[in-house]
Amino acid sequence: MSPLLGFTVFKEKILDGTKTQTIRKLRKRPIKEGDKLYLYWHLRQKDCEKLGESICTEEFIKPWGMLRESEDTAVRDGFNSKTEMREWFNKKHNFPDKTELFQVIRWKEFPT
Repeated sequence: MSPLLGFTVFKEKILDGTKTQTIRKLRKRPIKEGDKLYLYWHLRQKDCEKLGESICTEEFIKPWGMLRESEDTAVRDGFNSKTEMREWFNKKHNFPDKTELFQVIRWKEFPT
């Protein structure tokens, strides 16, 4: 089964290819390199829209404490800074513990 990835922020950055990464809580079956990915805006909502399909080119799992300190990870994920990323994750994931594991998923830019 090919993974679906739903997004609620950074639609334009996904479409223009400047965002080719996402950070997610670990799934029961983590995404693997080579998996076909289906990217959606507002997945499972009335205004759901398919943004594109791609292939996972890289994935890795790290604790939040390491990810939150990486400016590069934040920018690749669409944020302007690691501070902005931390603020968003604190709001979205209720201040994740520094030891909580997250998966970073990267994909090939897809033609628009």
